[in-house]
Amino acid sequence: MAAMWQQLHGVMGLWLLLAVGLALLSGVLRSARFKGWLGERLVRRWLAQGLDPQHYHALHDLTLRLPDDSTTQIDHVVVSVHGVFVLETKHLQGWIFGAERQQHWTQTFYRHRVRFQNPLRQNWRHLKALETLLDVPLAHLHSVVVLTGTAQFKTAMPAQVVQGAAVVPYVRSFNAQLLAPEAVQRILQQLDAQRLAPTRATHRAHVAQLRQRHARAEGASPASTPVPATVPATATATAPAAALRPPRPLADAVEATIPGRAEPVLHPEPPPTTPQAAAPCPRCAAPLVARSVSRDDGAWLHFWRCQRFPECRHMQPRTAQVLPLEE
Repeated sequence: MAAMWQQLHGVMGLWLLLAVGLALLSGVLRSARFKGWLGERLVRRWLAQGLDPQHYHALHDLTLRLPDDSTTQIDHVVVSVHGVFVLETKHLQGWIFGAERQQHWTQTFYRHRVRFQNPLRQNWRHLKALETLLDVPLAHLHSVVVLTGTAQFKTAMPAQVVQGAAVVPYVRSFNAQLLAPEAVQRILQQLDAQRLAPTRATHRAHVAQLRQRHARAEGASPASTPVPATVPATATATAPAAALRPPRPLADAVEATIPGRAEPVLHPEPPPTTPQAAAPCPRCAAPLVARSVSRDDGAWLHFWRCQRFPECRHMQPRTAQVLPLEE
């Protein structure tokens, strides 16, 4: 009898251990980190199987340091003579509601709704960072958002958003030659030299930095943002619509004509006008030119950079100067 109870307890313990293991596995599979990892792995496989490595050079999980010592993380970059493709991966399910110019999109899964940042705006900051760090014209950078899950758009899907393996024909649809082979090799060397090691420590440091920025932004917004006064009904009826529209962090999307393809590109608000640097580069005595880059938290970083970049990589911060209005 005692042996029977001992065997029964053993079986019950085994079932309990199996149930705990399944619960832990289910939690891992549903975690945002695992979904992001799975989406990036799928995109890696599609790019490797569908693009000729002699003409398309794919880099994955790039963490780059900006001039203000912050970092930006890019899922995938594909470099070819047809331009630099910057890929942002999103592993989503359910229904997606959103437009190209909206600041946030909405994901609906059964009765659960989640608002998240428009990945096109998120990827725009990646494009601006590469434009500054690589000294590549913005017209040579292509933004692509890849949806790897089972999500379906219930609104018109933006032209720069593709689903699944359709990312390969989308990249191959760009036929115009924008970069010389020498420029492609230079960009690859710059990315390899400037990227941080793709380790867990690098990822944790980047995530911690993002959380600190968002915490500072949320903590400062109530005190720094003035409360708008109530607009009377009569004034609302007569005031122009543009005057009552709240300010947006990015300007309206405009069509940027690229040789061989017309692609909508989001353009930011122009940075403040600044004077030329009074002193030359302290390293090589070349002139310093004004540059600006958008950080991951949406703020603009203004700095001076040597005109001989990338041969000379000297950078120094600058303060934006607001010029008085003309009389």
